[in-house]
Amino acid sequence: MKKLILYIYFIFPLFLISQDLNDAYLESLPEDVREDVLKEMKDQEEDALPTYRRPSTMIEKQKALAERLAIAKAMLDELAADFDESDIDMLTKPQKRFGNSIFNLMQSSFMPINEPNFDGSYILDFGDVLEIQTVGQNNDLARPKEIPVKRDGSINVPDIGKIFVAGLSLESASLLIKNKINSAFIGTESFISLVNVRDIQVLIAGNANNPGVYTLNGNSNLLHALSMAGGIDDLGSYREVNVIRDGNIVGSIDLYDIFILGKPNFGPKLRSGDSIYVKQAEILTNIVSGVNRPHVYELKAGENFSQAINFANDFKSTANLDFISVQRLENGEIKVLKLKKEDLSNLSVKHRDIITVREYQYGTVTIEGAVNEPGEYSITGETTLKDIIIASGGYKKTAYPFGGFLDNKKTKEINEKARDILYSQYIKSLANNPAIINSESQGLPILMSELKKSIISGRVMAEFDIDMISADPTLDTILMDQDRIMIPHLPNQVYVYGEISNQGAIRYSPGKGVNYYLKNAGNILETGDKKTIFVVHPNGNTERLSSNFRIFNNQNNKILIYPGSIIYVPHAGNSMRGIQAASIWAPIISSIALSLTSLSVISND
Repeated sequence: MKKLILYIYFIFPLFLISQDLNDAYLESLPEDVREDVLKEMKDQEEDALPTYRRPSTMIEKQKALAERLAIAKAMLDELAADFDESDIDMLTKPQKRFGNSIFNLMQSSFMPINEPNFDGSYILDFGDVLEIQTVGQNNDLARPKEIPVKRDGSINVPDIGKIFVAGLSLESASLLIKNKINSAFIGTESFISLVNVRDIQVLIAGNANNPGVYTLNGNSNLLHALSMAGGIDDLGSYREVNVIRDGNIVGSIDLYDIFILGKPNFGPKLRSGDSIYVKQAEILTNIVSGVNRPHVYELKAGENFSQAINFANDFKSTANLDFISVQRLENGEIKVLKLKKEDLSNLSVKHRDIITVREYQYGTVTIEGAVNEPGEYSITGETTLKDIIIASGGYKKTAYPFGGFLDNKKTKEINEKARDILYSQYIKSLANNPAIINSESQGLPILMSELKKSIISGRVMAEFDIDMISADPTLDTILMDQDRIMIPHLPNQVYVYGEISNQGAIRYSPGKGVNYYLKNAGNILETGDKKTIFVVHPNGNTERLSSNFRIFNNQNNKILIYPGSIIYVPHAGNSMRGIQAASIWAPIISSIALSLTSLSVISND
């Protein structure tokens, strides 16, 4: 396929002869090709209208070349994507730091509000507002009264006087106030509540996304403060965040205790003047795949890979625990370690380790034709063609494994794109560089018309002989989701198509060569190319008779004919000689031939 793409873009235009188109030439083209050429010419005329200054010819050529290269690269990338990704390929998929999204959510939904805090441990200070109400005495406190904490740390209670509450917990202050009121008014019941909390200022430093001084309310805890600063940056530590007060560390918090283990450890209550310091993480590891929560995780010195997997919420049910790889940077070089599950608890994690756990790929395939139990089957990333043949009960006695057909969706898409690009390039060449059909190219429009109409398959070359696969397992093929397997019954025909008197099926005769079937199909028409005859074998291989082939001589006996083979005689003058026709045109001829026979003819009961 790579060869096909490259020849489409770089060689194909070379064998078109640039001359003026004329009416006779246009009339000689197949109707569908003629319509496409005229449409392309019209489009080019519209593009050439003097609405802008067209670039120079050289610039146009460079642009066209760049476009061809881009398309070719994209298609080659698709081809490469058909193969299983290696561990190194998997490592190119970056993950985000675990915890980033939590801080983003907190900013929008969980910031503290200036409401009463009924936690008795709250420490009162200047700016807090208490509400005091008494029941049982006719005094100024019979109605609820809001009393602020003054700068000196006191509150002024009517009929009681000054009471110092700063530095006391809400619980302790409430008890003190009640005792004072009860002493002054016997038989009175008091109710004290916090109705407004003060603002505090804290410094957030280190590896926060936006370090600085922030004003918060007194309800705020460490998480609220970090959220105001935009959370922790990509290098900061989630495992050790320190609260510093008066030059001393008064609390060190591991945020994984909160985020992963669910422990309500929010550290000490923040006070005005506190500093929150986010140190740099020492060990960061990227868990790419095979776990329920792939992210970049932070580990402490001495913690092993088992701990990292626990942080990632364990392995997926699809994880293949026999294929765990670790990419590690050592002495400027990348080293890949291959591990199994039992190795994880014995190996410490290092900074910048990248962990990849291969996953089983699940999907379905269908198998049709001459098997005992045709239908749809589930597969994993390790399921092979042999596995499905065995699962389907094996071949029937009438099965013809040599003609087995494996149709792959991705391959079909790539082949269709290649066909469309080839045809489009041909039409543009005719319209842009008018070419006259000469003796070497007069059959090309017919071939291109046939190609346009043909049903492009996604056939993948595969071995269907169970005995051969058992003897050499490397011949087996790993299946992909939506693959279609068709096992034909043993046919009794050989198919002859193209420039021949009587196209169709001819009864297979063992040992007979190309001459036999061409004779029985009538005569090759004058428009047929006797020097460029193709044989498409049941297994998908395509051969071209040598250029010195002459009809009805013995040269053709070198090509074996099998039941279900297709003999295709193209139109003369297809310009296929001298440009490695077998490698370039064989896939095209194969598609045309298979379209003519229809796969259902050889695969169904």
